[in-house]
Amino acid sequence: MRMLQARHGRSLETYVIQQGIRLVEIDSCPIDFRFHMHKNGNNKWVVVGIGAKKAGRGSVTTHLKNGGSLLTPGQALSRTFGSRSEEVLQNAKKIAITLAEGIEFHHQHLLGEIGFDIGIDQDEKVWMFEANAKPGRSIFSHPSLKVEGKASVEHILEHCLYLSKFHRRDSE
Repeated sequence: MRMLQARHGRSLETYVIQQGIRLVEIDSCPIDFRFHMHKNGNNKWVVVGIGAKKAGRGSVTTHLKNGGSLLTPGQALSRTFGSRSEEVLQNAKKIAITLAEGIEFHHQHLLGEIGFDIGIDQDEKVWMFEANAKPGRSIFSHPSLKVEGKASVEHILEHCLYLSKFHRRDSE
């Protein structure tokens, strides 16, 4: 702490210090995941899309604007966990739903969509870095996530119908 204070020359009260997390990596580049969550037509949280974001070479952040690249979760996890990758992903999905339910429970406003930036470490532990009430849709630009992008829009409509008490008729 003294070293940080000496280096920055001011109080550290406005900083958050977090332990290092050894995320899964591809080619020595860290990977994190955007979990795009929605309420469905039954007012339940569901994971609609997941994009894996790989940091650019030499970068610690996975922002696509800073040289990161977008992968499917299967592409990212299979390189680290092999045959266990689907099990690791299912566990992360359950945790993402629990996180959404917890945030909603402690939030005073209605929520119907949320984006989580989530990391998975080498020991399969899931870490949430950030929650976004208005998540970007960049993960849906990946060719393998186009269907999930359309499903995202459908879930917005279904949840609006749920809230309005209107019911959608199935096409005949």
